[in-house]
Amino acid sequence: MKKIFLLAIFYFVSSGYAQNRIENNSPLLKKIKVDKVQDTNFNFVQNASISWDFSGQELSNTDLSIEVVTILDCFNGEQASEFKDKFTVLSKEGFSLVGNTQLNHLELMAKCFKWRLVSKTSETAVSDWFYFSFVK
Repeated sequence: MKKIFLLAIFYFVSSGYAQNRIENNSPLLKKIKVDKVQDTNFNFVQNASISWDFSGQELSNTDLSIEVVTILDCFNGEQASEFKDKFTVLSKEGFSLVGNTQLNHLELMAKCFKWRLVSKTSETAVSDWFYFSFVK
């Protein structure tokens, strides 16, 4: 009986911290593009250009953000767990329906990063992580 009680408590506590997923075929996720841009100083490096266009989406009561995490262990790709910095490209404070930003490897001092979309309504939903390497 104690085991069932403890499992029930564990389930209720962990379900409160669970997040919903944004599917990879979501219309919101399709509105984000990450393009490779050739670095002007180095031949073997490509920078990133993240652009988004949510102008055709209904976003009332929705806060969107694009989280970017620079990675120290690039060989692990999306499963990387050693992070350098975490920052938000598109946030509630600077939200615009259409926009873009450039990520430069020298400014970030990183060889790679991963990014995901976070949508907050009454619940928080996150997409899978997507990986980008600055090195060709």
